[in-house]
Amino acid sequence: MQTDNSISPNQLVLAAFMLMLSPALRLFPSAAAAWAGKGAWLSALLAFPAAAAYLWLARRGALLRREGEGLCELIARAAPGRAGRMALAVLALWLCVYAGFVLRSGADRFLVTVYPNTPAAFFILTMAGAALLAADAPLHQAARTVKLLFPAVGLILALVLLSSLGRLRAENLLPLSLDDAPGVLAGTLAALDVLLWSFYAAAMLLPGIRKGSISYRRLLPGLGAGCALLSLMSAEIVGSFGAPLAAELSWPFFSLVRNLVFFRSIERIEALVVALWVFPDFLIVSLFLRAARRALTLSLSARFPRAGASRALPGLCAAASAAYALLSAPDAKSLQLLSDTVIPGVSLFFALVFFPLLLGLGKRRGTI
Repeated sequence: MQTDNSISPNQLVLAAFMLMLSPALRLFPSAAAAWAGKGAWLSALLAFPAAAAYLWLARRGALLRREGEGLCELIARAAPGRAGRMALAVLALWLCVYAGFVLRSGADRFLVTVYPNTPAAFFILTMAGAALLAADAPLHQAARTVKLLFPAVGLILALVLLSSLGRLRAENLLPLSLDDAPGVLAGTLAALDVLLWSFYAAAMLLPGIRKGSISYRRLLPGLGAGCALLSLMSAEIVGSFGAPLAAELSWPFFSLVRNLVFFRSIERIEALVVALWVFPDFLIVSLFLRAARRALTLSLSARFPRAGASRALPGLCAAASAAYALLSAPDAKSLQLLSDTVIPGVSLFFALVFFPLLLGLGKRRGTI
């Protein structure tokens, strides 16, 4: 039974789905179109078996934790001593970097689509301050906030996708031949990057989840829905713009939204959609700042107890993320490089190498 301070499996699935939306809208449609061409819509569906296998392994890893532990505590037990402290410091750095990247890309979304003459620093600092406050709130409140906001975000997403169906051109999606198979298979990497990232992002909620409550059978339908959403989104974007143009668009989903009109009274809903997509970004930044603080606390406490217990750590993590957001991508070209190559590559490294290696080491040594 769920307590007032716990997170239910259904809330975990909703959070993972919400966390997936930010990289899904930014990365997947263009990357899949670049690799798979008109067959990009198949890539997400073909990624399901590999993602399901990873989900099974991730659940097995989650069962190694003790009640009330999260990913950071599991790493600390898996690699005790200096190696564990270094691993936690690296994880904290990555979490701050990714949070900073989300701040920067979210600001860019506003600048490109709604407020072109506003300084990016305004959006970055505002979001960082709000996420810092949320990072100090009880963890179960984040899951409950997702439950409250998900209907609004889901409704807008459904309206956009349904309203865009009439703009599809069949010749942009079909026919496919065996010659397209290598590209379609390569496009599954873009889908896996989004899906696997959402797994370990959702793992930041583990401290609030009872150890025995996570059922693989309950998680699998959520994964299937995520793959279906990526496939539908890719089909609509490639079907509307064609693969060559879709591969070049920085924000393909918002390009799809740009000319939609609802009920004749709203001439453009672009601003509404962009504003709603603040919530997935806000969830990512607040969860990652919380986890970065915890990783630093565990890393520093063993040798520097005062530093590990410092109340300044949350603010330092938020400041580091904001600084990275302000300095990392001074122009659109550098932001595109981060979005298309650097961030996805490092994210896959953490999902496929960093976490499995540490948990495997702890399992072999008997420390977890």
